[in-house]
Amino acid sequence: MSADNRVNVELTSRQQDLLLEGLRYISSSVKLRREDPTPELLELRREQLREIHQLASLIEGNSPAEMALR
Repeated sequence: MSADNRVNVELTSRQQDLLLEGLRYISSSVKLRREDPTPELLELRREQLREIHQLASLIEGNSPAEMALR
């Protein structure tokens, strides 16, 4: 999603927890995917995990600056 297509949503704590739990599941799935480790696939995996981590940080309420420090 590009910066031009932002959506603001208000979530309850329970909704945030559910989304974060789902992101942890997806992250584990990406990490455990069995593929031949070509450089392209490794880069794709790194990018997917980075995007998942960024989304989780946004849901947790961290600012972009805080995310950069992690």
